[in-house]
Amino acid sequence: MNDSFQDTLDLVLKASNEGIWDWEVGSEEIYYSDRIYVFLGCAKGEAPNIIKHPETMLLPEDASYLENILSLVLLDEDEELFAIDCRIKRPDGEICWLRVRGVVVREGGEAVRLVGSMIDISKRKRAEEELDEERTMLRLVVDNVPVQVYFKDKHSRFTLVNKRQAEWVGCNSEMELIGKSDADFYTPIGSKHTHIDELHIMETGKPILGQIQREMWPHRPDTFVQVVKQPWYDSRGRLAGTFGVSTDVSGIVESQARLEEIALDLQAKNHSYQEELGLAREVQQALLPGNDGHWDERVACVKEFASIDSKYIPATELAGDYYDVLPIADGVVGLFICDVMGHGVRSALVVSMIRGLMEKASHHADRPARFLEKMNQGLCKILGPTDVNMFATACYLVVDFNIGTLRVCCAGHDIPLLVEKGSDRLLSCEAPKGPALGFFEEAEYTSCIFELERISEALLFTDGIYESSNKEGEDWGIERFKQSFIEVRNSDETEELDRLCAKALSWVKGKGFDDDVCLLTIRMKGAV
Repeated sequence: MNDSFQDTLDLVLKASNEGIWDWEVGSEEIYYSDRIYVFLGCAKGEAPNIIKHPETMLLPEDASYLENILSLVLLDEDEELFAIDCRIKRPDGEICWLRVRGVVVREGGEAVRLVGSMIDISKRKRAEEELDEERTMLRLVVDNVPVQVYFKDKHSRFTLVNKRQAEWVGCNSEMELIGKSDADFYTPIGSKHTHIDELHIMETGKPILGQIQREMWPHRPDTFVQVVKQPWYDSRGRLAGTFGVSTDVSGIVESQARLEEIALDLQAKNHSYQEELGLAREVQQALLPGNDGHWDERVACVKEFASIDSKYIPATELAGDYYDVLPIADGVVGLFICDVMGHGVRSALVVSMIRGLMEKASHHADRPARFLEKMNQGLCKILGPTDVNMFATACYLVVDFNIGTLRVCCAGHDIPLLVEKGSDRLLSCEAPKGPALGFFEEAEYTSCIFELERISEALLFTDGIYESSNKEGEDWGIERFKQSFIEVRNSDETEELDRLCAKALSWVKGKGFDDDVCLLTIRMKGAV
């Protein structure tokens, strides 16, 4: 293979954290790439051939399993793939998980070669084991609490129940209930009332707490249960159905008092969580340049040359967009904007990391490409050891009125809108986009330079404003966004960014923005 292809392959393997191996069937020798020696904990050239001699490093049961799978693959002329997850014991005594994959090369029906890849999946396996343990513990709790627990879909069909709920309706196992509804167990009148309650919960989002309900059975005496029913939202906040907890109330007063106490406790915890989220949002908002009390200090370096304005509308309690203004020298200012993947606590934490990384990279603030490279390296080092898959797009521009230039550098982010001086035209901005921050540490970035005498205004923005959709699901779109920007600039009214956001909101028609909206603009004084 040529050097270019080899370099590309090395980069791909590094990005995927995989190593490759190559074995001629029956040979004692095996080729390992450098990464595999790291996985095996051996010096280069000193690792055993674990495909032919798995007993040298694999745990006994895994070694036997590999031998069995390998012999089956080699003997079956129609089989091309070899795949196994196994545990090895490194020379230092550490037990690690490897995922081993290979492709069989045959000549005349005989397997002559195996070529494949290996990757250390220890972190994933540990996470899976921990998750399985958590699920087991949760299921033990659910199945052993002295109440009936169930989840239902939007058609009031059971999707998950505990053992007590199954026993309560006369089933031998939980699986007998899955896909069925109350109509399969109660009288038509009783199941109809329950269905009406659940429809009301899903339509209004309001729970039923501590209510005593009568259950009417076709072949047994009526029973009374005290219920707590809630709307069930999935991890993305979409309505999935309802879930509930109910208990047989032989002593109604005692049971009612107990469940009311539980409900109040849940409400108090929810209120506490909401208060904490509100506080976190207030702190995050207070740290923005427009709210920290130092705005005039930030823009003072270019006050005689330009005016800088911003607009920030978070879509959730904790936002993932951020902007900043960096005074570099007299007549020189940097404008930064970024958009962290997702929403909520994780995104807010990454925003906090980015703020800290900006301070560390501040001595490179006059060089946009170097500035983003340093921030990317810092973010990769922070996120690299974790299993968190997070990244941020960013754009940074430096306006230097001393030499009359505007330099732009982007990390997977939208190019700023640059208005041509003396016209309503947007300049063509072909600034190259580097990879988003946090993808890989060796990323390189390139700046694009413009002459200030050609520019009357530069607008940085995140995609939340043009990707917001109306009730028909149609996005406002980048072209409508650009056209509206030109229109609000020509208006006699003030507050350009407020009017731009108002146009976007008129498109979504009260639905609100789907994502955070962040705008940052610099207008040159005296420019038409």
